[in-house]
Amino acid sequence: MLTKGAITDLIAGHLARQAGGGARPGPGGKAARARRVFISDYKLRRLLAPGARAIKVPANAILSPLSLDWLDYEGIKVVRE
Repeated sequence: MLTKGAITDLIAGHLARQAGGGARPGPGGKAARARRVFISDYKLRRLLAPGARAIKVPANAILSPLSLDWLDYEGIKVVRE
């Protein structure tokens, strides 16, 4: 039976191979993974300055589907750094 951690490792390994395998093995032989930030609708609304037409988010951020819909509706551009 696969555990939650095993499934996460399988998915991360598959994604790393698709992206060119930029992760290097760290101590203990495991590949070091970059931390990805999840930005929800609530967080995104708090990050946006009043009257702004663009918002900066980290390049590896995951935006929730609801936040993407809200950005599209409001006409706000996402700038990934």
